[in-house]
Amino acid sequence: MQCPPRSEELAEFVGIMLGDGGMTSFQISITLGYKSDREYSVFVSALLKRLFLVAPSIYEGDQSIIDIRISRKVLVNFCVSLGLCIGNKIRNKVDIPHWIKQNKIFLTACVRGMMDTDGCIFQECHAIGEKKYCYPRIALVSYSNTLRLSVFEGLKKLGFSPKERNGRSINLENKGEIQKYFSLVGTHNPKHQKRFEEFIWRGA
Repeated sequence: MQCPPRSEELAEFVGIMLGDGGMTSFQISITLGYKSDREYSVFVSALLKRLFLVAPSIYEGDQSIIDIRISRKVLVNFCVSLGLCIGNKIRNKVDIPHWIKQNKIFLTACVRGMMDTDGCIFQECHAIGEKKYCYPRIALVSYSNTLRLSVFEGLKKLGFSPKERNGRSINLENKGEIQKYFSLVGTHNPKHQKRFEEFIWRGA
């Protein structure tokens, strides 16, 4: 196993861990949707192998989740040194590490990792009279006040105009912002790319 230097890929790994990752004293894991994230799980597994030179174990639970795991205490210790935490992320008030916040390239990659795991792209629809109006939205959902604030400030730093909604999500709420997001930040999760193309390019 290797402990790689700080890089864009390592920052994206941190974002993935802040989203759908977890750690015990001896293991890291990333839990994804069995159907919705199957293609994305291939990217995540390859990223871990490139970064740490370890092939992760893949567990498929009852056709509902895909659990990607590496059991190495040295890796857990390395992740702690990056700013991640063992145990409950909300209770431990985990945050985007300072080394990522102060570098726009790293921040962009970290936000991408978080959005690819805890984010969603959807249409918000309203009926006015007999007409139905639908607008694309991109949202990152988190019950961590610390992470929501950091994502909000991070998106502002990257030139976006985020909105906080319902005390649990950070949204980008107009077509131009969403197009800018996919141009500047992008995605490695095929389900997000497909929905972006459906809602934006097809004018749905």
